[in-house]
Amino acid sequence: MSDRSGIPDIDDDHPFSLEKWNQALVDLYEWGVDDILLQDGEFLAVQRHGKIVEVGKRPMDLESIEFILNGMYKTSAAATLQKGDDHNFTYPVRKDRDTTYRFRVNATASMGLYGSPVGIDLTLRSIAQIPPTLEDLKVPQDLVDALFPRTGCILVGGATGSGKSTLLGAVIRKILTDPNGRRVLTYESPIEFDFRAIPDRTGRIAQSDVYIMLKNYAHATANSLRRHPDDIILGEARDAETIEGAIHNAETGHRVYSTVHVNSVGEMLGRMAGVFPSAERARAIAGLIGSSRVLIYQELIPTVDGGRAAIREYLVLTDQMRKVLYDTDESKITNVMNGFVEKFGRPLMRDVEDLYEAGRIELGTYQRFKAELAAGHRNDSETGHQDLEVPKSMSEEDQYQVLFGEEEGA
Repeated sequence: MSDRSGIPDIDDDHPFSLEKWNQALVDLYEWGVDDILLQDGEFLAVQRHGKIVEVGKRPMDLESIEFILNGMYKTSAAATLQKGDDHNFTYPVRKDRDTTYRFRVNATASMGLYGSPVGIDLTLRSIAQIPPTLEDLKVPQDLVDALFPRTGCILVGGATGSGKSTLLGAVIRKILTDPNGRRVLTYESPIEFDFRAIPDRTGRIAQSDVYIMLKNYAHATANSLRRHPDDIILGEARDAETIEGAIHNAETGHRVYSTVHVNSVGEMLGRMAGVFPSAERARAIAGLIGSSRVLIYQELIPTVDGGRAAIREYLVLTDQMRKVLYDTDESKITNVMNGFVEKFGRPLMRDVEDLYEAGRIELGTYQRFKAELAAGHRNDSETGHQDLEVPKSMSEEDQYQVLFGEEEGA
């Protein structure tokens, strides 16, 4: 180890061999980094607890990075990058006989140093061998109780690096340790956790790397129905074919779990429907309303001890809420969903407040979230959509139950 505030002593002297690189990966994994950043002309760096830290001793030359990429993936990897193909794969590094560390890798062509047309940017995200438990992630019990409906879609939203895959992995771990045993199929790109290594596993799981083991996500959704699973995991609902497949799988009696890049629970249905052509959007949003059961949004925020903590908002959709959404114009779906989260779900600010009251986050972090969320509410008010709108076509009894959560006169 180095004397630079505990930074590992990385040997990146020229020539930078694959053996040196693998040792660096082991040291950085054990240091607890989130991402490893390797780019021509730059010092080797990492993202750790939300901060970029340089760990290398020299700017990396392009030839060394090409050599490392070809060694991790395949001999033509660096050359094919310049043809417009990025690479996504999982790279395992064996520390010893009993320990293997795994990384999710993205390699992308980029502009080189001093305007050179040839450059390479590598991002490696460290991933655990097995996922944590829901208890490890401190997922509240009311949300845990809602995560395993008989059928339907459970969607986890957030930005890149927000812990979506980790949360979903914890859910899968719970499914695979169910006393009755369940059959689970996952379609990922790339595969992250090794779910078959979960201790006390009772279920069966088969993991497929989309684009390597199967053509694409559209093929994956059709493939899943031929294999009679109980639960289907789609790594990311990123396009119309995947979303349509997820809806179809849910409608045919399966539980379907997936992730989506969004900034809140409220915008989730509208954002997903937005990837469809305009002529198909109404049908898509109706399918999402009908199949969705639980919607979760997550962020990771810095804590006073230098770590990060998850904050979440979530909503469990009920039949009464679905009635409202079916009768809501597409342009107002997000505003109505925001109202549902505030009135019937768990808004994001509640987790921020709890962390601040527990002394786990700085005052500045708390104030930033409070200001941002307040600004969002002001924007809603200015556009006239602050109040939860219930369509007049609903019966008075249904309107009352949606707005107040109980039958009138109860």
